[in-house]
Amino acid sequence: MSRAPAPAAAPLTLSIERLRLDGPALSPLQTQQLQRAFAAELTRLHRIEPLAPRSGALASLQAPPLGAATGDPVRLGVELARGLHRALVRG
Repeated sequence: MSRAPAPAAAPLTLSIERLRLDGPALSPLQTQQLQRAFAAELTRLHRIEPLAPRSGALASLQAPPLGAATGDPVRLGVELARGLHRALVRG
């Protein structure tokens, strides 16, 4: 039995003016790694569970707490994307 393909997600435009992370500073390379992982994971999640369209800006958004923090910027980017996606899905 095969599953029907998931419907294509609507295009998503997301602009994050400021992302505040409490913890050690990241090097420029680590920052790039985090950004790439964040964008890739958020895109993947949006394909699986598309976000409802909304217009306008949110003044702020409190994402759920992250799991165990690691020194890995890629893992941190993935965790940040998952937290943001959960927060946006819940509205």
